[in-house]
Amino acid sequence: MKTTSFSNLLQGLRVAEMAGLAHTVNSLYESCAAILTADVYLRNVMADLKDLSDRILEALRNNRLISSLEKFDAHRLRCVSALVNLKKGYDKLSDEPTQSHWTELRPVFENYLTAIQEGNYQSKTALIQALLLRLSQSDLAAHLEALGTMQTAVDRLREAETEFETMQVEYQHQLLEDKTESATDLKEEIMELINQKLVVHLEAKCNEDAATYTAFAQLVDAQVRAENAKLRRRKGRKETSSEIPATE
Repeated sequence: MKTTSFSNLLQGLRVAEMAGLAHTVNSLYESCAAILTADVYLRNVMADLKDLSDRILEALRNNRLISSLEKFDAHRLRCVSALVNLKKGYDKLSDEPTQSHWTELRPVFENYLTAIQEGNYQSKTALIQALLLRLSQSDLAAHLEALGTMQTAVDRLREAETEFETMQVEYQHQLLEDKTESATDLKEEIMELINQKLVVHLEAKCNEDAATYTAFAQLVDAQVRAENAKLRRRKGRKETSSEIPATE
């Protein structure tokens, strides 16, 4: 009797690729669950894979939140830089109406702008918030409104700071939900589960009961071979016949 064997995942898949594979294999199992429901071991393996799949997606979302937070931080600093450049321009203007307003505003900008640019990640938020609060107070609001260009630049900074704070809150909530998860670690756990538990079990069961297990096993194997083929193409290595995705 011919022994059935299936491919193992190769080392080197990206986190997003492993997350996609785990999600797909879970979906394939759900589509075949009716015929496989009596296999308690397989059901438990797939439950573990589903858990890992959900967790790696959350970890990826967490990584995206970090990237978004950095993007919003960079945007608000560009707004601060715009204010610095405007300040230099207003410092050089000599017409009396403008200077009557700028005289009141200049000390505030001088007090905060350099400190914001030189501050660390956390202090920048406090300093920007303090600057915006001071500029909104009644003794300065009219002067700022009179300098339309400066008012526009301040409004843009205010919007940028609000966007940053919103993203920061979302990120902090995510950290509270999961302080230790690493997408890279989860990727390795998924690979180990697929190679050492799922593939091994399906090989054994296909040799015992091909009628029940072959359809699901071949679907899983096709996904594994497709990911392996993708990895080999990326590395510039020739695919072996067993790694070329099956076609209908």
